[in-house]
Amino acid sequence: MKSPKNAVSILLFWIAFIAPFPKLDAQTKQLKRPNSNIGVASVDTFVTKSFDIYDKVYKYDGYSETGTPLEDEDIDSLEEARNDLEGLMDSASNILDDLDGLSILKQGKATLRINKAKKALKYSIKTSKKILLGEKNTKAEENDIDAEDD
Repeated sequence: MKSPKNAVSILLFWIAFIAPFPKLDAQTKQLKRPNSNIGVASVDTFVTKSFDIYDKVYKYDGYSETGTPLEDEDIDSLEEARNDLEGLMDSASNILDDLDGLSILKQGKATLRINKAKKALKYSIKTSKKILLGEKNTKAEENDIDAEDD
């Protein structure tokens, strides 16, 4: 039995369409920081602080991916950033109230930037947890090894 030409072409189309997509749950490409301000202080501050923390966490994630151990200063900095993250995430819903009275174009731009900043914050929260738990587990293993040597 011969398969119809349409079925083969549809199958080839789906294979060609789906095959190039990499694993979707891992972020391999760094998010780009918005390059200009909206003009609303609360939105601009939220986006700036979010991407400052994101850049720091992304850098430390790069260290952990290469196997470079973090120093105590780095861990403290990461824990401090993690505390700032939760406060920023809570303030995101209040920022939307500041957009009332703006033009539709500015509201749209601000909303896109807020969403991008929230995406950066979600990545930062998840990754900082992973890094900090990994570092704590590594330190605990080192302490266990040192205790065995004594």
